[in-house]
Amino acid sequence: MTCRCDERRFPERRAIPAGLGAGRFQAARALGLFPEWRASILAAIGAEPRLDAWRAREPHDLGLMLAEMGAYVADVCDFHDALVVGETYLRTAQLTGAQRRLVALLGYLPRPAVGAEAWLAAQAEGRRVIDLPAGTGFRSGAFDGEAPQVFELTQPASLDPRINRLPVDRVPGNAIPATTLSWMLVHPASLRLRVGDPVVLDFAGTLRTARVSSLVPEPLRSRAPAVRLTLASPVSVPPGATWSSLRVLGSGGTRGLWKLGQIGGDTEAAISGSDVLLGSLASAGAGDVVLFELDSTLVARRVTASIERHRTLFATLASTLKDASNAVVGTLESAPVKVAISRLTLDSPPGLSSGSASQIVVHHPLGLAAQVLVPLKDTLSHDDPISIPGLADPPRVNVSRLLLEDVHLEGVATTGTLDAASRTAVIGQGEDWGTALTAAVTLYGNVLAVSRGETVLDEVLGTGDASQPRQTFKLAKKPLTYLPAATASGVRSTLDIRVGGIRWHAVDSFYRAGEADRVFIVRHDDEGESFVTFGGGARLPSGAVVTATYRYGAGKAVPPAGAIAQLARPFPGLTSVRNVLPAFGGDDAETPRALAVYAPRSALLLGRTVSLPDFEAAAATVPGVRAVLAAWRWDAAGLRAVAEVQYIGAEPLRAGIHARLRALSEPDAPIAVVRCLPQESTLALSVEVHPDHLAADVIAAVREALYREEDLPGAGGLLRAERLGPEGVVFLSEIAEAVMGVDGVTALQGVSFDGAPFTQSGRKPAPGHYFDFGEPGTSGSRLLVNGVA
Repeated sequence: MTCRCDERRFPERRAIPAGLGAGRFQAARALGLFPEWRASILAAIGAEPRLDAWRAREPHDLGLMLAEMGAYVADVCDFHDALVVGETYLRTAQLTGAQRRLVALLGYLPRPAVGAEAWLAAQAEGRRVIDLPAGTGFRSGAFDGEAPQVFELTQPASLDPRINRLPVDRVPGNAIPATTLSWMLVHPASLRLRVGDPVVLDFAGTLRTARVSSLVPEPLRSRAPAVRLTLASPVSVPPGATWSSLRVLGSGGTRGLWKLGQIGGDTEAAISGSDVLLGSLASAGAGDVVLFELDSTLVARRVTASIERHRTLFATLASTLKDASNAVVGTLESAPVKVAISRLTLDSPPGLSSGSASQIVVHHPLGLAAQVLVPLKDTLSHDDPISIPGLADPPRVNVSRLLLEDVHLEGVATTGTLDAASRTAVIGQGEDWGTALTAAVTLYGNVLAVSRGETVLDEVLGTGDASQPRQTFKLAKKPLTYLPAATASGVRSTLDIRVGGIRWHAVDSFYRAGEADRVFIVRHDDEGESFVTFGGGARLPSGAVVTATYRYGAGKAVPPAGAIAQLARPFPGLTSVRNVLPAFGGDDAETPRALAVYAPRSALLLGRTVSLPDFEAAAATVPGVRAVLAAWRWDAAGLRAVAEVQYIGAEPLRAGIHARLRALSEPDAPIAVVRCLPQESTLALSVEVHPDHLAADVIAAVREALYREEDLPGAGGLLRAERLGPEGVVFLSEIAEAVMGVDGVTALQGVSFDGAPFTQSGRKPAPGHYFDFGEPGTSGSRLLVNGVA
């Protein structure tokens, strides 16, 4: 006998897991389709005693038709119920504008499209200072399928033609970087050596000996004359040695040692400990250097004391004088024959034997035989001095931002000033460029701060009507430009509204707005249209003309370096501009999918950052930020813990991130914002492709799995910076999983990281860095699949 409790019940109890997409949510929410509803209704009829006599089975039977109509109604109601309920959740809503309506319940204002910013190196002609008004326009060329973009001067600026372009002197690399030295550059005019000559290298008191192997002229990028002096064998370099303190000493003459022998009863050895006897006088004083040469052995020592001594070679001799008769008429004594020698006391024993005294050659005096040239560095870093010989006079304009560009057209922007007295540029303290520039480097002193957006002046929106409680107008151009700002929201609008010539002010909402407050709100739809609404405070006066001045144009796509090079309108004295660096800070408006991520995070903030996830959520919404990591770290002095927020993005974003976090935090909250620097790395994969698949398509799919562009926060390819984040670890197991998940890959035969086999479980970048594998499809790509970049 079958128990009725074991029978399948319809409709079943709903079981809807969290995090479903729209399609799967509707399937889980719906109770059933028409066949299931029909079977359920017919089963219910059979269980009703009052219908036991009903035996109708024909399709045209009225009762059966009513039952099927009920099944149709249940199916339709069930379908629309799932749709309606799905529109009440951020993740499952599909209708246009549904997400915006839902997040409005949280008081969340979706981030609008934000215009990018850029630094332009301007070139002025003539001798006078040129004043540029705010709004001066510049235009980029088309790039990456994007139409040209217009940028305008944010604030008035002045240009001094004398600081257009200033060559930067190459920096001397004074420190000797190696532990051994086998060659050096010397000035040709100072050279007093030949090939094969012995030399003494004096490293600020530490002596090394060598023999000259070759002397070859060396062409330098600076075009200064130089000779490469190569040593026959490398010598060790003392720690902290510098080129400027290195002296190359050569022989000015040679001497022999005092020969050991029974001369005049003298038995003193030529070499006795630290004492050395020279066979002749030597004007050697304390501090002088002497060089001993015995066959191929060279020994250099420093003299600490010198004493002149005399040795008698022949004693006094008496001779008898006789006359012709051989009679002694007197005697004659000859003077003794003596020789002057030198006794030198050395700073340490030379380590040579007196038995070889006859074979030892002493080189003295030693003099400067070559002037060592301090080599010039091929690079310029943030901690190097920036010498500008062409800066003769103080700038006549305020200089607070500098642009530097190297020979490869790579550039950096830095805060700083120009000092004509020392002819140097002084950059902001603590700034780290994250890269080194290759000489020759050019400094641009006329730097313009521009932002994207084309100005619309006094657009007439309409006229006021005091009878309407919520009068709304739409801007003609889209999207309305917002710019990054050091505020809690992180952006500021460029919209200026005037009613009858009087400015009204934008507010986030009409909450607490009084009837006399001249305020308005701005809302945007999913198509980027902007709507201006009045009436939450004061109503528009009837007949008053409403005008708007604003800028339009924004988005994530930004011009690359060198793309902004056109003047929107000619300006006297301004000849050209160029962005040395790519534009930065632009971003698209939040998409409906992004709203499902950011809106709940912002709701958890409750207008105040307290925990580390709060800091990450607040910083991640700053336009241009790719990824964020917050952690407790000790401050520079090691005295207290600070909330350190690392971000991946352009250097100029740091101030905006810090200002936003400061606006959302307690006044005394310790906050540090640090830019995470790229660590260039190479990942090479060797995959086996199934013969039924095209190898090129499979390789492209592997690259897509590892490096596809993100469409949601934390999404994208496995190796994208947005997904790895600051100091993110690359795990071998995740790489294998992603690659083997590609259709057509049959095996992962090998993985190498930076040229070495990837044998560890994971690789972590240096502190304060993130792995950068270049951009696939470009010459800078460092993600290789079967040798293809």
